[in-house]
Amino acid sequence: MKTILFRPRQLPGWWLRFTETYPALPTIIAVTGLVWIVFSLPLVVSAAEKYEHGQLIETLRGITRSEVLVDLAISLRAAYHSWFPSEVRDLVSNLYGNIALYFVVPFLLLLEYLFPCKPSQPLISKGFLQDAIWFAAIAPTRVLVLFPVSQFLRSLFDDHLAFLTMGTATAWPPYLQVIAALLLIEFLFWFTHFARHKIRTLWLFHAVHHSQKEMNVFTDDRGHVVDRIVGSLLEFVPFFIFQVSDLYVVTVIGLYKPIHSRFIHANVKINLGWLGWLIASPQFHRVHHSADPAHLDKNFGAHLSIFDHLFGTAYPSRVVYPETGIADWRFPTEEKVRVWQLPGNWLTQTVYPFVQLFEQRLASR
Repeated sequence: MKTILFRPRQLPGWWLRFTETYPALPTIIAVTGLVWIVFSLPLVVSAAEKYEHGQLIETLRGITRSEVLVDLAISLRAAYHSWFPSEVRDLVSNLYGNIALYFVVPFLLLLEYLFPCKPSQPLISKGFLQDAIWFAAIAPTRVLVLFPVSQFLRSLFDDHLAFLTMGTATAWPPYLQVIAALLLIEFLFWFTHFARHKIRTLWLFHAVHHSQKEMNVFTDDRGHVVDRIVGSLLEFVPFFIFQVSDLYVVTVIGLYKPIHSRFIHANVKINLGWLGWLIASPQFHRVHHSADPAHLDKNFGAHLSIFDHLFGTAYPSRVVYPETGIADWRFPTEEKVRVWQLPGNWLTQTVYPFVQLFEQRLASR
């Protein structure tokens, strides 16, 4: 069966020659678009909060003369609030109400179309659909697992690590608190990311994320819940240390970091130019996902590249765009199944690390 579901039209030759002549163009468009999205989100969130209080229906009433549509909207809204308890509505909002997703994904798909790293890869393929299933399935863990973990870490920090708190940080400007916390987070992530590659048990769970051969805007969601817990164990601690307010914590972790994570996993030929020496780019992270042994254990940074340059794990070339995936032929990649089998394949991929650990235990007896 073909792995390509929808093949994008071929880009005209003049466009390909133009982008080759001006290699900085993709970076300029990407940075401009992402900055615009990031700074527009607070306004969108504010508008969304107004709509939650019924202003969306009033807006609908203003743009249409159809009382049928208005009455239908009112009845649907009333049914939603009457049929579902507030806990369920809050859960749905937390799971799939990430406004950043609806802004950044179309923009990244446009970048993939205009500046593809792997031109033979379509915008929509089995790899894309498999990762979209991971997105839909993994979202509940952020509420049901990761949020309780963060609360547990908060209580643990308050009870045993409160001495690490920097009292003077409360007098810093909020942006300085956030920058300091992000730098420490990036260092801790680099350390835990390195450990997840070196410790076999942790690697089995982390390998699920690395198994994608068709990098796309949803590949960041392809992450085993065990791997996500391990990766996020220390994520909130720097915010506690620098006394960053909950508002900024939610904004950074819930909105802005996911935007960059989707960007660096997209199928785009972008290395960010001189910014790439500081910020992780799609090229930088693609090397980390490389199937080529020459790129093994390189480019561990999630959002910054500075610690890889500092610790000697940065791959020197910034123009190589390798094939991605893992060498384990036993892993249930989506190319082995039909499209309608992808939901079941997600479950197979989820249990795969446990199967490997069980077989490893049997072999050691």
